[in-house]
Amino acid sequence: MFEFFKNLFNNKDEEEEDLLTKLPDNVALLNNQGSFLWCNDVAQKTLSKLKENFSEGYIDNVFDNAMDLIVKIAESGLTKVIKAKTPDEKDMFFEFTARKTEEGYLVCFRDNTQSYKTLTSIFVEHESLRKTNKDKNNFLVKLSGDFRNPLQSIVGFSQALLGGIGGELNEKQAKYVNIINKNSTDVLYLIDKILELSKAESNLFEKKLGYFDAINILNNVIKNNEKDAQAKNIEINVEVAKDVKRTIYSDEAMLKIVLENIIESAIKFTDVGSINIEVSHPDLELVSEKGFLPVENAKEKSYIMFKIDDQSLGISDIELENLFEPYAQLDNPNKNNVFRSIAFATIKNIIRIMKGNVWVEPEAMQGTTYCVIIPAEKVMQSENE
Repeated sequence: MFEFFKNLFNNKDEEEEDLLTKLPDNVALLNNQGSFLWCNDVAQKTLSKLKENFSEGYIDNVFDNAMDLIVKIAESGLTKVIKAKTPDEKDMFFEFTARKTEEGYLVCFRDNTQSYKTLTSIFVEHESLRKTNKDKNNFLVKLSGDFRNPLQSIVGFSQALLGGIGGELNEKQAKYVNIINKNSTDVLYLIDKILELSKAESNLFEKKLGYFDAINILNNVIKNNEKDAQAKNIEINVEVAKDVKRTIYSDEAMLKIVLENIIESAIKFTDVGSINIEVSHPDLELVSEKGFLPVENAKEKSYIMFKIDDQSLGISDIELENLFEPYAQLDNPNKNNVFRSIAFATIKNIIRIMKGNVWVEPEAMQGTTYCVIIPAEKVMQSENE
């Protein structure tokens, strides 16, 4: 459109000038110093409301630092919002576009005050909510001991009672103490997961990069969950590709939390069958497809991938939509789905900190595949900072 204006100004006759005058947007022609050479009717009305006798001065007398910004706008081809004040000291905001002409600069501007104020209000509210959420998470994390210690006592003493520390329990007593032990253990697990999510959401995990054996971490996580898997007769199989570099450069504690949450979820939702885990280096095409920024000299061994297949009933489309959104599932009657969403929201936040990616590929009645890719080399961490 500005090319059209430019041609009109360079070759204008009375008919063309009349067309410019009647345009619905504010249009003005400035010399190189920012003095007004010409304005259409709309611009004259707008500018006269902002400043009397505007045409006798410069555009900087009407808009804040306007001429410097107009030069930059003309060079970049972008738009910018420039502020002006009304005679009664109210702020107004105008979106400007500009092009260089033989006479100086052709500018087009429109009143964007309402939209700008609305967006600013939304941004301020968003920042306020973000800060409130972070403060809430910090509060929960700092009180974690107050939440966990009483529950740990209940779990510990109920387990001791079942073990006979207070004498042999009769059948009825054992039944009730078992209920106390199970429910307190479940609540303690839920609190741990909520606190874990709060830390992840508020970036309270301190990132500690270093070299470590990723396969050892995986084996330790499997060992920690061995009891739960054996209780359900679930076999966990691990296949590590022959070319995998076991030693990677990443955050050991964060990777452990990610694998722990995925494997726990796989065991929880698998009733029969097995869980199969593959560790490999993904090809660069898949890495690019999953949204990683291109890094010069990146190789396939620059990334490591964990693929975990369970033999659960799978995840429905509706469940998948909210898998990483636990707050959207508070009314879900299936609390296991809520627990899983809490775990995967934690995973998503931690993987973001690790500069990686996580996704889920469910197949109805066939199981679910959980995939994680993270950078495995030091150079990838520094390049992605």
